[in-house]
Amino acid sequence: MKTIEKKKNSKYIKIVIFSFALFLLSQLVVNSVLTPLGSSLESLNTEKEHLLEENRVISENIAKNSSLRVIESLSEKNLHLSQNRVQTFVYIEDSSLVAHN
Repeated sequence: MKTIEKKKNSKYIKIVIFSFALFLLSQLVVNSVLTPLGSSLESLNTEKEHLLEENRVISENIAKNSSLRVIESLSEKNLHLSQNRVQTFVYIEDSSLVAHN
């Protein structure tokens, strides 16, 4: 009876050792696959951050350069176009003129 128990115990020990070895092997495989992917992901995240910053700067420049004052200044300086800033209002007092909806 003791020999049967020893055989059972030795089978359990072999199963545990085999399971542990299989677990270690699977962890090594997973790590060897994920390590290059992690490096690639880090590189892509760095590039993404750089592109987001570049996009922000470009958007800022577009907002600055498309303002009406900048366009007016450039048109006066480069094209010698100027807007007549004097506004003239003409009032006509005539009781026969009536605005209709």
